[in-house]
Amino acid sequence: MTAALDKLAQRFVPTIERVAALEHNGKRRQSFVEYHVEPKTVHTMLNGKRCLMMSGYSYLGLNGDARVSAAAQRAIDCYGTGSHGVRALAGSIALHRELEAAVAHMANREAAIVFGSGYAANVGTTGALVGPGDTVFLDKIDHASIVDGCQLSGAELVRFRHNDPAHLEARLQKSTSDGLRLVIVDSVYSMDGDVAPLPELRAVCDRNNALLMVDEAHALGVIGQEGRGIEDHFGWSTGVDIKLGTLSKAIPSVGGWVAGSEELIAHLRYRARPFVFSAALPPAQAAAALESIRILETEPWRVTQTQDSARRFRSILTSRGMNTGDSETAIVPLIVGSDEQAYAYSQACADRGVIGLPVVSPAVPNGASRLRIAITAAHRESDIDTALEVFLDAAVACDLLRV
Repeated sequence: MTAALDKLAQRFVPTIERVAALEHNGKRRQSFVEYHVEPKTVHTMLNGKRCLMMSGYSYLGLNGDARVSAAAQRAIDCYGTGSHGVRALAGSIALHRELEAAVAHMANREAAIVFGSGYAANVGTTGALVGPGDTVFLDKIDHASIVDGCQLSGAELVRFRHNDPAHLEARLQKSTSDGLRLVIVDSVYSMDGDVAPLPELRAVCDRNNALLMVDEAHALGVIGQEGRGIEDHFGWSTGVDIKLGTLSKAIPSVGGWVAGSEELIAHLRYRARPFVFSAALPPAQAAAALESIRILETEPWRVTQTQDSARRFRSILTSRGMNTGDSETAIVPLIVGSDEQAYAYSQACADRGVIGLPVVSPAVPNGASRLRIAITAAHRESDIDTALEVFLDAAVACDLLRV
């Protein structure tokens, strides 16, 4: 047993060495900083100091909304706090059916299914659709849950350059597999804020007999005239075969969803292992998600305000020399360079009362570390102005910009 434990401990060494490097010269950074986010505001408490949060996921500003909280409380009063089992046994309640119907309507599809998390939705859907003999083509920077689902499925995995339909087509044409060919992309990329070129990807898939699956995790409530994702963004002129997303970002709950044909959803109910063998979504979370979707459909101003604020935010920063990459959404990366520069910049912003969280390698390429900023409907114009002043002032202090 001792030898086995020693062998296991050797696998911890790279992680321990990386943490030590990040703490070099006394510049300690907690791996998981605890924030006390104030409901219904864009502020958070950090080490006793009230700060403006600019890196949260609540794109529609609904986290803490009284209507959403009340819906969750009613569900607890009616059903309790637990789900009592998997959906196929004691776990199903009326709220699950109502939520799935609302998701299907929102996605403009025949039917939908809800998982316990977005990660489970990706892993379970891919595993239920492809396997040995099939080939999956992934954008180079697809989310980790997409990659993991493909690797677990046993299908052949082929990567193509980010947002490069021509390279995808070359990969498809080179493949000799007779099995199912499935292309999977994010509609909005979580670290860069850019949008997948859907019309071109659709054309490539059609020419090469491939299906197209899109993860809408950071698109729902963010892009499109009504905030309904990438098809809405392109005016509903181009469709995808399989849509999935999360209920934990613009929708302030937890869970994942897949929308498509009746046949697809029926198949997933019996073949997607994370759905079949995981406890059902708790009542409060299902109710919160359902109420949030209803608000999204009846208050489109939230989408418009987020888009307008993000556009102004990006424009001012880029005009002052900040690198925001190819962002065209509410996700705005402030790309600064090394991991150490990103940590120092984040700390300088926090010292000035604004939270911009660092994203470093290997989550992003070496030399492209950044602060990942997210604009939400809860950010007022004055909040945006405050954030701009701090980000620019801190950039100068950190020698990232010249006056």
